Amino acid sequence: MKTIKYIERLWGGVRNVVDFGITYAIKPTGPSYIRRKWTGEQALEGARRVVVFNHFDPKGLIHRYVVHYLEELAKAGFTTIFTSNSPRFPTESVEKLIPLTARILWRSNVGYDFGAFKDGIAQVPDLLALDMLLITNDSMYGPLQDLSGIIDRMPAAGADIWGITDCWDRRFHLQSYFLLFHPAALRHASFKRFWGRLPYFRRKYWVVRAGEIGLTQYFQRHGVRARALFPYRGTVRDITGRIETYLARPDSADDKVRWQYLSRMSQCLRDGVPLNQTHFFWDYLLAELRCPFIKRDLLQHNPMGVPYLHHWEPLLATVSDYDSSMIVDHLEYSMRGRVY
Repeated sequence: MKTIKYIERLWGGVRNVVDFGITYAIKPTGPSYIRRKWTGEQALEGARRVVVFNHFDPKGLIHRYVVHYLEELAKAGFTTIFTSNSPRFPTESVEKLIPLTARILWRSNVGYDFGAFKDGIAQVPDLLALDMLLITNDSMYGPLQDLSGIIDRMPAAGADIWGITDCWDRRFHLQSYFLLFHPAALRHASFKRFWGRLPYFRRKYWVVRAGEIGLTQYFQRHGVRARALFPYRGTVRDITGRIETYLARPDSADDKVRWQYLSRMSQCLRDGVPLNQTHFFWDYLLAELRCPFIKRDLLQHNPMGVPYLHHWEPLLATVSDYDSSMIVDHLEYSMRGRVY
């Protein structure tokens, strides 16, 4: 078994190296991965707030939760450039998007989200005229709270780039499912350089390294301020004492599942092991911080084995008027072999 895992890691590393070489070999030719373009009913010329929204669905479907998010973005004053990396993109999806967007780009899934963000940003007529540029995607359900109120809590005076959450895995970075750029970032020379030099990697390893992690690190090196609305260190500071208090209770071991889970989490926090707070602390973010999103991957796959996820719907009902049937519809469509 160990030999198989070693071979898998070795093969994965070889494929990463090959992808790196191929990407830079073809970069001078400037390949285009856009398959088709459509013009929507929103006006891109003169827009002061623009969002590049990336989408992926195996069948190219536009689900209700995506439509809702696009509608909330419009209410918050954003004009949408919609990109889709789906292998198929039926006419029905285009027709559904036309009233909600200014541009629609159907592209090959090369570069994943960051390839799509790069192509979408290139559609903006004048970046320097914007008050805000947002890049986001369909990897979470929401917004669960008023989006305009969330945006108001991300002022230009506080940071040049805002995220909802940050992460310390590998290197400190803002999590890329929601990144808001203010004019100071858009007008900085590093903005054009970052997106201009970012390759269209085919392997997710490089997209994460050069895109999600690389973005925050790159801009910070060039003096651009980056900040999360819900910083990980603040979450850990607030929640660590609660976990320790619970574990010290005489009856804490009565629930063995909860006790084992919190014991492992407590050990990680003591050792400084960074955790993904959108998974491990999802309920705290949702109920106490009023985080506007819940990660789709958490409910679809629960990769970290977080217990008691089946409480998500009643908990959501206590803090938001979001229609949870939109989430349930998508889970019924997409989940295999498990249910929360």
